[in-house]
Amino acid sequence: MSETTRRRKLIEVALPLDEINAACKADKDRKTGTIRNLHKWFAPMPLPAWRALLFASLIDDPEDDNLRVGLLDLIKRLVANGADLPDDETLVEARDRLEKQFPDGLPPVLDPFCGGGSTLIESQRLGLPTYGSDLNPVPVLISRTLTETLPPLAARPALHKGQEPESGLFSLGPSGRFSGLVNDVMHYAELVRAQALDVLEPYYETLAGESPIAWLWARTAACPNPTCGVVTPLLTTYWLSKKSGDRAWLVAEPDGQGIVLRVVSGRADGAPAESLKIGDGVFACARCDATLDGPYLRAEGKAGRLGLRMICVVANVGKKRIYRSPTDEESSVLQRIPTDAEEFDVPINIDGQSIRVGLYGMTSWGSLMNSRQRLTLATFADLVAANRERIISDGGDETWATAITTLLGLAVGKMAQFSSSMAIWRNQPQAKTEAALSTHNLPMTWDFPEVNVFGTSVGDWRGLVKTALRALPFVSDAPTASATVIQGDARSATLPSPGLVATDPPYFDAIGYADISDFFYVWHRRALRTVHPDLYGTIATPKNGELTAVASRHGNNKREAQRYFIEGFTETFRNLKGQLLPELPMLVVYASKEQKAGKGEETRWSAILSAMIAADLEITGSWPIRGTTEARMVSAGTNAVSSYIVMVCRPRSQSAQTCSLADFNRSLRRELGSAVRDLQAASILPVDLAQAAMGPGMQIFSRYRAVLDQSGARVQVDQALRAINSALGEVLDEQEGDLDSESRFAVRWWATHGWAPGAFGEADKAVRPLGISVDDVVRAQVATSHANKVQLLGRSGLDRDWIPSNDISPTAWEAVHHLADRLIDGRGELEAARLMGELGPLQDPAMELTYRLHDIAAKSSRTSDQERYNALISAWSELIKLGSTAATTVAGRIF
Repeated sequence: MSETTRRRKLIEVALPLDEINAACKADKDRKTGTIRNLHKWFAPMPLPAWRALLFASLIDDPEDDNLRVGLLDLIKRLVANGADLPDDETLVEARDRLEKQFPDGLPPVLDPFCGGGSTLIESQRLGLPTYGSDLNPVPVLISRTLTETLPPLAARPALHKGQEPESGLFSLGPSGRFSGLVNDVMHYAELVRAQALDVLEPYYETLAGESPIAWLWARTAACPNPTCGVVTPLLTTYWLSKKSGDRAWLVAEPDGQGIVLRVVSGRADGAPAESLKIGDGVFACARCDATLDGPYLRAEGKAGRLGLRMICVVANVGKKRIYRSPTDEESSVLQRIPTDAEEFDVPINIDGQSIRVGLYGMTSWGSLMNSRQRLTLATFADLVAANRERIISDGGDETWATAITTLLGLAVGKMAQFSSSMAIWRNQPQAKTEAALSTHNLPMTWDFPEVNVFGTSVGDWRGLVKTALRALPFVSDAPTASATVIQGDARSATLPSPGLVATDPPYFDAIGYADISDFFYVWHRRALRTVHPDLYGTIATPKNGELTAVASRHGNNKREAQRYFIEGFTETFRNLKGQLLPELPMLVVYASKEQKAGKGEETRWSAILSAMIAADLEITGSWPIRGTTEARMVSAGTNAVSSYIVMVCRPRSQSAQTCSLADFNRSLRRELGSAVRDLQAASILPVDLAQAAMGPGMQIFSRYRAVLDQSGARVQVDQALRAINSALGEVLDEQEGDLDSESRFAVRWWATHGWAPGAFGEADKAVRPLGISVDDVVRAQVATSHANKVQLLGRSGLDRDWIPSNDISPTAWEAVHHLADRLIDGRGELEAARLMGELGPLQDPAMELTYRLHDIAAKSSRTSDQERYNALISAWSELIKLGSTAATTVAGRIF
């Protein structure tokens, strides 16, 4: 197909972003009953997004508005059920459409960075042959399980009917198609548990009548004061539980040469003393005034002198939870554990991205667990490995045995998240254990819970297996869609025939995937190396060849790491370009953990885009997909992915021309404004606007063979990104001109003074060029004037009965701040939605003003204000939807 006759795909023209983002929010908000329950992976893109994107990438744009509306409606129905799957009728319609689009056979789909399997499972759901790969065995195992191992086993009967514990607990989709597999998985999970208890019971003594939930531990260090030397428990808090009416905490009291920890529990009120933590990794001695600072504790850790002390036992007695001090026998349990095996000594890359534990002498994966946790994990892994032969001897075939053993092996990996010193005890609102790796890094932890894997609470074996099985309803039931998932390098990934490439590659240096994956790999390997021998030929995950920019792999040279990343992805994109069916685009999803623009963010985007440009790819479309879980306030230091940017790419035309930098800048200023308005209309978060604007900006840049500066030198991507950011700033400045005069004054005054008062004379000079006076601004309730000072209104003390129709001179400034006040400080969404429904023609300028104010707040480091404006835009679409309802109920009142 020639470039002149090639038709654009729907994704290059239109997408129902609001509906896709709503479905993604529902998917992210759901904690149980998603494919993420199968096993931890990093920054997975929600299933509804991939379902919509893949379909829109394969279907031609009809070039007719009415026909396009029909296709967009079909996509809306594909994601209409949010975190749940679309109905069968809609799926059949989507598959039929694809078959008509490709009468000679559906094209295969390739994801060479298969991650948690989202891309593969949704391409398979649409009926497409699916191929995935990754250099890292952990995502290969997850993706292979979901798309290759499980689909053929739907509707197969159980080997052990009538013996399955609690089999009715699971919602397994249409006709319970995996009920037989679930029954057998739970059957063998119970056998593994019973066998493990036989081995481990001597180390899990409990008091009569109690069912332990967790044992809480703290690291200890001797005071550096030679006249003291007391061994101090390094507790970050004395709180155990803040449950209303049933509080519990610790009291530390010096006693002779030691520290006694006493548990106080069952209190309706009261609170503990301040903890010994006085800074990040800095503690006070529990006896004297000495400080156990970072250098001292790091030296103690490397010398092996940091100890462990059990500080509390959390247990159920009947239906009541208790907190008590441990007995001497419980406290000394670690001394009775057998000597560790060599397999626990697999080294950690202590220089890896966001890995801090090595600073304290924790240099092997086994050192992240206490000895009972290591023994427990090893016991379960060995029993899972041995269980495969039992399944076969019970009459199961190889595929059945592989599936059950794999699911149990993945549960062992999940167990490691709860059974390590990286887990966290959350003392509110409902005190419980939080799994390790929630933030994709390995920080130093000073106190931690050891869950009871034989119990009935968070992190126990039965619960982990059940949770993993809740991913099964999302496995594709497409009757003819095959899948193949292998370990391999993206630079050499291939399809058996040309098709579609869709992938979510590593985010530069944001996550050290291979380094952190060893947390799971060492236990997966122990349980599954005979089941998946192709994945476990090495004692740790492959590090060489991983396409990240982790500086520790390059002598801590960031520039060299960046060069490696760009060259590796240039080679990758050139290879992937060769796998494309000529009529199909390539989808590349990119994002960053950063929530604020800056040099690091620019470097990350510059690197991936440089590789695309060097591989002669042209960006023909870009879409921001919401990745947050809620209309959140963005806290300082937040590292959650907020939006995924989907870039639609084609091989650049052979006839592409060069252009001058001046022409490129003119094109930016001509085209970027409408693109930014489209992004704002789609409620892209202000914090993500700069990222999202890179897409349409790079569409312009990448359409040229080269952009040349005045000297004739090629303009590099980082320079183009700066030009795009500059043009974005101009667009936001121009939008300010659309505001009423009072709001324009307020923007300029706020940029200089914030919420602080300023001199009346300065305000008078600022307001006169706008054709109004300070009195006009005051009458409009945008500011106050008192004692020769002018101060803006909007941060507090607002009248929550304000509506524009009762205001003589309503302004966009008032609309924005009344909305934010009601959403964040008032009664929430419903009250803010009521006001949104009253804004009328103020709605659009208010939205533009919110983006403008967020931009100013970000550049001025006004974090609190930045958070408020971001939260308002995050909720904007929902407020419009709720505001259009004729009757909205707020706290029993009907409006």
